[in-house]
Amino acid sequence: MNDSEIREKQTELNELGVEEYSWMEGVFSEDKSSDISDSDMKDLVTNGRLVEGAYAQNHTLEKVDVIEGITDIGEVAFFGCVNLRSVSLPGSLKIIREEAFGESGLESVVIPENVEVISEKAFFSCAKLKRIDVLNENIVIEKYAFSDCPLLTEGYVACGYPQKYNQPEELQYTILWCTCPDRHKKETCEHAEKFIRENEGLIMEIIFKTDNAAALTGIVNRRLLNQENINKYVAMANDNKQTELVALLLSAIEKGRNDKEFEL
Repeated sequence: MNDSEIREKQTELNELGVEEYSWMEGVFSEDKSSDISDSDMKDLVTNGRLVEGAYAQNHTLEKVDVIEGITDIGEVAFFGCVNLRSVSLPGSLKIIREEAFGESGLESVVIPENVEVISEKAFFSCAKLKRIDVLNENIVIEKYAFSDCPLLTEGYVACGYPQKYNQPEELQYTILWCTCPDRHKKETCEHAEKFIRENEGLIMEIIFKTDNAAALTGIVNRRLLNQENINKYVAMANDNKQTELVALLLSAIEKGRNDKEFEL
């Protein structure tokens, strides 16, 4: 990233309220080591905070273990680490700041129970992120924390709907709910079920597009599909050669028979 691109990025971050970076400290450096030792990471920690841009644009990182004792991951700390596939976060962690993992290559992430805040755009535009597990029921997840993550269709978010039913987050968190509905509070379940019944076509479109058997399992087990539509869905899944979805939809038909909800 050249100087003009860095400054353009800073302008964008300023709009989020992110403070100015020290350009001479190597923020956004392309030549940082891929081998991160605990002592190396400790050198980048101030008062429990992993400094802003600590490993930003490091294209060699594939796996990171954030050391115990860190309570705060600074803005854009791992921004643009496109080959970073997994990260282990410590129990001491309290806050993940703006774009800390934005545009990284993460595929899944577990947010420990002690984390209190996931800031705006913390995981923005992670193109390979498929699953999140957020374990704190009282966590604050700011808007767009997981936005523009097209593969993110599985996971557990203990607080349910952090943006209280605002689109597009409402759709995203409903899909996540489908993959593990029994783990959520009654209020979350009631809203998710209502949302699915009112937006069944949109939900099923995403399930077909992502071949999301986990989400369909939750929907089928809760008997949330309109029985009159299931034969159509079976035909679509057959056309797509999505055999697992076909099997789940056929089981939904069988559940309907057993419930005497409809007849073929």
